[in-house]
Amino acid sequence: MRQITPRRGRPPSITRERIVERALVRLDEAGVDGLTMKELAGDLGVTTMALYRHVDDKENLLALALDAIAEPFAAITFPEEPRACIRMAMTTLYEALTAHPWVPEALIRPQRIGRGALLLTDAVMGAAYELTGDRAAALAAYRALWSLTLGSVLSHLRQRAEGTPLTHERMDEIVGTMPRDTVPNLRASAELDAKAATVDDFSASLAALMTGLFGPEAS
Repeated sequence: MRQITPRRGRPPSITRERIVERALVRLDEAGVDGLTMKELAGDLGVTTMALYRHVDDKENLLALALDAIAEPFAAITFPEEPRACIRMAMTTLYEALTAHPWVPEALIRPQRIGRGALLLTDAVMGAAYELTGDRAAALAAYRALWSLTLGSVLSHLRQRAEGTPLTHERMDEIVGTMPRDTVPNLRASAELDAKAATVDDFSASLAALMTGLFGPEAS
């Protein structure tokens, strides 16, 4: 009986958009270290070489993934009132970063900024300049706002990794070796820190920082 050899079908099509979309899924699941070009190709049903026709390497893919996260920022219409603009921009950034826990690690690599991120940054710096009237002060304000946002994101991600309520076993171990009257403020705050931070907590911290940077908001 003659054996029929199945016809070869067309090779699966792939686009840069599909590659980035699947890379985002894998990054959210496994982080930067868990993303490999070989496994990504397997997810998409193509060869590794097929990926390299669309992206240069893993570093290029990470940059494209960050661009995909930040691109929606470009469509935001920020409020004209400067404080409202800053609140919207930084809260949007906080929510985007907490939704993708691998991003802070990826941001320390070179050339990690896209169009959407640039437009958001420009909006915040413009609002800060409107409030201060000084470019250097506006830049310093932006850096403080970014530092608060990134720090809040890292705290949120730590809490997510540890679960709720948070534990302080290592801190408790160290504090247990100290005299009872040392680090009284840490001892008093430990119970409060056991609660997971929310976007409302970030908003409260952001409001406090903005008051310090720009003065009390007019009622």
